Amino acid sequence: MRIADWLRKSEKLVFWNRCRVHAGKADFRRMVLEGYRSPDFLELRHFGEDYKGRTIYYASETGDGVGFFAELGMTLIKLYFADDRGLTPYVHWGENYLYYEPEGIQGEKNAFLYYFKPVSEVQSIEHASHVVFPEESHFKQVKGLYGAVSYDVSEDYVNAMARMMKKYIQYNDDTKRYLEEQYSELLGNRKVLGVHYRGTDFRKQYNNHPIPVEVEQEIEKIQELMEKSDYEQIFLATDESSVVDRFRDTFGDKVKIFEDTFRDDGSGESIAFSKSDRDNHHYRLGLEVLRDQYTLTHCDGIVCGYSNITFIARVMRRAWFENDWSDYVLINNGLYHNTNRFSDSENARRKNK
Repeated sequence: MRIADWLRKSEKLVFWNRCRVHAGKADFRRMVLEGYRSPDFLELRHFGEDYKGRTIYYASETGDGVGFFAELGMTLIKLYFADDRGLTPYVHWGENYLYYEPEGIQGEKNAFLYYFKPVSEVQSIEHASHVVFPEESHFKQVKGLYGAVSYDVSEDYVNAMARMMKKYIQYNDDTKRYLEEQYSELLGNRKVLGVHYRGTDFRKQYNNHPIPVEVEQEIEKIQELMEKSDYEQIFLATDESSVVDRFRDTFGDKVKIFEDTFRDDGSGESIAFSKSDRDNHHYRLGLEVLRDQYTLTHCDGIVCGYSNITFIARVMRRAWFENDWSDYVLINNGLYHNTNRFSDSENARRKNK
């Protein structure tokens, strides 16, 4: 075998040889030094002849144990990246999505479409002509534009994500009908104060996650608002059954909840990772948390701590309403700063089953 043929068989040797040959070329140096993982260098992939004349941005699921609204928040970032570059977005949440059902829902295998309408006319990238896949650098660039750090984000960032929400995200007909009917049946036309309490694995003190709000903190804020405003009801969205009892002990039958919501009874684990024999459990978990968020968005005021649910509620409120809540009370206990990363936990990076 000739030396030239042997060299061609080694990818690393070919690379180093090309660096030697082309080191004097400025454009080659720029590609090597800046192109790797840079959001300004987009790799096009080619799978066929479909959708010629456009470049599709494949907004796939993030996975890695990411919950419903963390996933939707990441999708908004991907939509922002695509929109900013004039790419055609295609959202697909597959088997690594936490709420994915292996058998699909009504024949639909793309879990994004369980709940929402397509964001474009693209139906698949299987035979698409030009496709760009998401990279971590894309996410970092968008967050960096607005100085968005974990749950602590600026008003400009909320507004930017609201623009993407308004432009691209719509409930599908079945979801919209369900959410409207559920809200109307539970709360009617009365003035409602929404309350969100996030417990369970928030107490595991993951790095860059919120220090949990205490129930007493929320009760105190609610009492202040009930005294000065004419709220008739309190809608409580929470992942813990015990919290429902504590609120009802204080506020009685003013507290309204969706009784069929799946809640934790003391395990301390996020509901997103729960198991149940009920049909389409994962899909229903997603629908229930979406129902909570939809209801919070439509309430007249809100008391909450940091969470992805309340972040997306703010985004949706900006996207779909002409005004903010009459009262918006965010209890900020700060964020944890440590080496206890969620990505190292047993629930992260696991396949959905």
